[in-house]
Amino acid sequence: SPLPPRMAAATMCGAGPAGSARLGEDLPPPGPDVGPTPPRRSGRRPASSPALQLPCDDAAIAALLSPRKLALDCGGASAGGVEATKLLKASFGSLSDNRAALDLTGPFKDAERAVLLDSETRHVLAAAVVHVRAGSVLEVPLFATAKKFRGQGFGSALYAALAGLGRRLGLQTLVVSATDESRAFWVRQGLHAKTFCGAAEKSAMSSLEQRGLVTSFQNTTLMAAPIPQGLEPPPLALDQRDRDRLPGLKARAAASTHCYEDINDKGSFWVAADGSRQWRAPYPADEMLTGVDPNVKWVPYKELEAFFAGPTRGWGLRCTRDIKDTEFVVEIVGRCLSFEEYEQLEDKTYAVGFPENISEAKRAAGDRLQYIDPKTEGGLWRFINDSEEAPNLRLVYIPRFEKPSAKNP
Repeated sequence: SPLPPRMAAATMCGAGPAGSARLGEDLPPPGPDVGPTPPRRSGRRPASSPALQLPCDDAAIAALLSPRKLALDCGGASAGGVEATKLLKASFGSLSDNRAALDLTGPFKDAERAVLLDSETRHVLAAAVVHVRAGSVLEVPLFATAKKFRGQGFGSALYAALAGLGRRLGLQTLVVSATDESRAFWVRQGLHAKTFCGAAEKSAMSSLEQRGLVTSFQNTTLMAAPIPQGLEPPPLALDQRDRDRLPGLKARAAASTHCYEDINDKGSFWVAADGSRQWRAPYPADEMLTGVDPNVKWVPYKELEAFFAGPTRGWGLRCTRDIKDTEFVVEIVGRCLSFEEYEQLEDKTYAVGFPENISEAKRAAGDRLQYIDPKTEGGLWRFINDSEEAPNLRLVYIPRFEKPSAKNP
């Protein structure tokens, strides 16, 4: 049949620690308080550039970083040394033919580097190029975390420091050039693309773009957020070990806690006129998810768990191991609904439907299945949250949809 009867969620953004649900980058636990580690300035500035602008000697920033044995190095093109230059260059492939952002020349002559260091080993953990723009904007055209240190919260720490510096300067908006890979990170920090921004941030980006004052590299997206105001710099991201201690619920416990029946091992069903369940027939071998591609693999259901991600995000779904790109995560199972049955639902919160092109083809073929509702019978997939801006999962329809034609009625 050309009409997909099943849906499954699969990754589309590659592997990530702790699977598909992320709260933010991880931070190692604080070490003993060894006293503030003063940020230091270094590096060469072009002779025509004005004095350094970033107040990296801010005591509040040092107090934010020093308990975690971190330090901030601000300065010119040699701040952070060759290690920082290599990091920034490797993270932005489009810089190979344009070194102005690395050398802080041309349109970047008034910019600075801000480098997050391990205060003991002096290893470069993360680095950024920062530009103060007219209109109370702190622009970050380049930002990167060293690959071997990713997932440990150092990117979040550098962002918190930069936001704190922007606050100290009285700036209102932080604008970044986000690569496809980093977009989810920036969303977790509270930044959004222009379409999803607040009115003030949208106006700031438009103004900079119209005046040609904002930098956007190839394959990057401009994202922005208001700079937090107040006496203290923004807090660092939740520690990974603290996050790991957040209680997770396996399938049976999640179903009991949230008052639904887990039917992941049974599949979807229709409700007959007499109220009985009519389970969907077993799928033909060529329509089994694992038979679509011999390389497709499932995430074991026992490795998924629901967890409470805080009052803003509510409940989410995570995996206890890394998920590889294109792995199937979980099948969409629940009560099957026709369009008419869906319209009669009092609570449509959990129901998932097919895209319009598939839905129309299904109606034309006399296929009643238009929605699947897991509210009272479903699986752990009901805890997956939507993300329009930086999704790490996508719905896959099996078998692959083929538009009806004379050759494919």
